[in-house]
Amino acid sequence: MNTVHCIGELLIDWVCEDASSDLVNGTTFVKKAGGAPANVAAVVSKHGGASSFLGQVGADPFGQFLKETLQTNGVGTDNLVEAGDTTFAFVSIQADGERDFTFRRGSDGDYAFDAIDLSQFKSGDIVHFGSATALLDGELKNAYFKLLQFAKRDGLFVSFDPNYRDALVTDLEAFKLDSLHFIAEADFVKLSEEEAHLLTGAETLDEAVDALLKLGASRVAITLGSRGTLIATSQTRDIIPSVEIESVDSTGAGDAFVGAYLYRLATLGVDDMRLQKDIEYANVTGALTCTAYGAIPAIPSPQRVQQLLGGKPE
Repeated sequence: MNTVHCIGELLIDWVCEDASSDLVNGTTFVKKAGGAPANVAAVVSKHGGASSFLGQVGADPFGQFLKETLQTNGVGTDNLVEAGDTTFAFVSIQADGERDFTFRRGSDGDYAFDAIDLSQFKSGDIVHFGSATALLDGELKNAYFKLLQFAKRDGLFVSFDPNYRDALVTDLEAFKLDSLHFIAEADFVKLSEEEAHLLTGAETLDEAVDALLKLGASRVAITLGSRGTLIATSQTRDIIPSVEIESVDSTGAGDAFVGAYLYRLATLGVDDMRLQKDIEYANVTGALTCTAYGAIPAIPSPQRVQQLLGGKPE
């Protein structure tokens, strides 16, 4: 079985459970494991695939909680470093449905390329670059670029999700340039609608897709919320619908989509003839993640996903 290796941050999401409240007025916060690449890895493992996480948590009780959470969910932690302080994110869902978000960075940015055991990577594996913090200044950014170079040299499948957060990015032009570099090298790119316009400067989605494919991306997925996902390659372009759900927390939904798609590739192989089925599976996984609080705890089982897909196998 091919492994999905995910590099980036693993952190504590302090999720506000007060209905329709911003962070100023919220009072009830619950500790959840989070971090975009960790979420992706957990989805892969929970659905029956093999995954590993590459990153750093604090040498503190929160870091221990996060490590145990990954291990409980079947994610490999051989390349996890424990040092410094754990990173925190605080999230609430406001009355208009938008997230209120703030961030307290710990030691995740200190993760070094030398901490990675490259012997664990094998032909057919997938490397996912999906961190919200990796393109900020720090040692993690250096590790991110060096691992990309390694993955391309060894012919590994490269997945990229820019995970843009305006509360984190202080140099937007540098973020754009770095993201476009990864997009040009990626076999699969997942973006939100906002990110597609931001990174390409295009006015329409079709223009954004054209720009991304021309840049070098082999497969482009643009998530459109309740409208589904626009998926495009050089040969095809289509919007795959999602399912109707009652959303309570969208944290981790995009990561769940990516994890489900990469799980399919890692276990069934890369086959664009199956692209629509793969995206349908990913859409449902992402949607169901919105029906519970937190990211990793809200990941639906593969059985529940198949139920909404009509119970069809594979």
